[in-house]
Amino acid sequence: MTITGNHMAGQIRNEEIRRQTRLKTLDLIIKQRRLRWLGHVLRMNDDRIPKQAISWEMSATSRGPGRPRKNWNDIIRQDLKSIGVAWEDAEHCTFDREAWHERVAQCVLIDTG
Repeated sequence: MTITGNHMAGQIRNEEIRRQTRLKTLDLIIKQRRLRWLGHVLRMNDDRIPKQAISWEMSATSRGPGRPRKNWNDIIRQDLKSIGVAWEDAEHCTFDREAWHERVAQCVLIDTG
């Protein structure tokens, strides 16, 4: 017997098991933690290295052929876009910690349907 009460767990799709158990997918959990960490960093003093590292830009170097690799800033901007927040707005929204945590939690709920 499994957590869902089924004997034939191999016969049921993962999406159905997640729906029954109300578990989030791993990519949504990671997205939520990235956004919460962003809030933590944006609330830091400007003299802290993690806060400074967010605005660092890579120096111009020659790259190999193909699409450039995504960096943390690209991914976090994509996450912010998915919850309808611009980077500049995020810098202000994160200072209200409870509101930021609610907003991040709601974005994960929106993505799960």
